[in-house]
Order: sequence, then C-alpha cells, then structure tokens
Amino acid sequence: MNAQGSERTRTAAGLEVEGLEVAYGQVQAVRGIDLEVPAGALVALIGANGAGKSSTLAAISGLVRSRGRIRLDGEDISRRRSSQRVAAGVVQVPEGREVLATLTVTENLQLGAWHQPRHYETGVAEVFERFPVLHERRELSASSLSGGEQQMLAVARALLARPRVLLLDEPSMGLAPQIVDEVFAIIEEIRRDGTTVLLVEQNAHRALAASDHAYVMETGTVAFDGPSSKLLQDPKLVEAYLGEAL
Repeated sequence: MNAQGSERTRTAAGLEVEGLEVAYGQVQAVRGIDLEVPAGALVALIGANGAGKSSTLAAISGLVRSRGRIRLDGEDISRRRSSQRVAAGVVQVPEGREVLATLTVTENLQLGAWHQPRHYETGVAEVFERFPVLHERRELSASSLSGGEQQMLAVARALLARPRVLLLDEPSMGLAPQIVDEVFAIIEEIRRDGTTVLLVEQNAHRALAASDHAYVMETGTVAFDGPSSKLLQDPKLVEAYLGEAL
C-alpha cells in the first residue's frame, strides 16, 4: 500500500474525485485530494478531528465551494448546485442528523422525497419496513425521538431521495454502543442492496470493519489509503495517523 492508493483498480463507475480543494478564507481545509468510490462499494474516510473529512463530503454534496473535479458514473457534476446533485443521486446524511425537530416523522420523510414524488408511496413503505420504529412514531414530532431514532430518520429521509451514492457523516456520533451496532447493521444492509456508500466516521475500527477500502486524511490531505482489511491488520499505521489504537 502506498499513499494515494497504488492497489486500487481505477473505474469510471461510481464516484470519482480529483484534485479536490476546499478553503474557508485563508484556511485550506482540503488540499487537492483524489479518491474513488466504485459503484456498489462502501468506502471509509477516516482521520483525526479537523483533518478535512466533513469538508470533503460537503464539497462532494455541493454545500461548500470547491475546486477540482467530481464525477458520478463518469459524468462531471462539479459545477452543479447542491439540489442538482441530489437529483442526480448524490445524497448526504449530515453530521448531527439535522432532522427538522418541529415536524413529524412523516413530514421529515416527505421532504426527503421532494425530488422523487412519484416514488414516495413505494419508498415510504420500504423505509417503514426497514425502520419499524419510525412507522410506530410516524405522527410524532422528530424532537420526541431518541438520538438513535433520529439517526434512523435521517438515513430513511436520505433513502427516499433514491441515492446512487450515499454520503454518511459521523453516523455513530453521540450514540450508545448498542445503537451504534444497529446503525452499522443498517449501513451494511444499504450497501448490500446496491447503494454506493462513502462513510466518514470517527470510530475507525467500526468504519474499517464495515468498508472495502479506506482513506486516511491528515491536515487536508490523503496520507494513506488501501484495503480496509489490511489497515485493520496494521493498527500501528492507523494509530500513527489518527493518534489512537484500534
């Protein structure tokens, strides 16, 4: 394994990012990184706080201005607005969930389907089957849900947009260990169903165990990448970049 992924097989399918840069004023948060998420894969983006992981997702989603090239299944979407990227199939579950607390569960889900109104009835039936607790609480306000239930609602809302690529930003943050297990089971199920997933996650061990390939970010750059299984077998490497043991 070498920095920037010598062992990866290049593919035109899925999500491709080339030379991505993000700056906030004079602060360079992301410094010309490349990454690939092949169609149907689950790829993890890990690193210490402030490494640039969330800025990378925000740039891919079009939520912040960036330089570089972003392709979805070979098509350049770099200049599209965030709403156009959602319509194309790039959908993000943000850090902190950001459900609309005063709206009901059902109303939150309806907002998730605004690009796919014709598929709402089928889609909501599918997410209620996957998340029975949301069906039980469908008429309650999102503010009444537990943290884990709000995370499920955020994921369900994203699924109603019928993503081709699902971007997950810190889905386990603030959750009890048992709920984290449930969330990761859901993520792996979504991937098995064929959705491409790019996962930003502070829990490096869980992210590596769930993913096919991983990128380790350090101060806005990709310091290392390779198959997740090999990174799991080399905890000293992860500790060197993340400052924590697996």
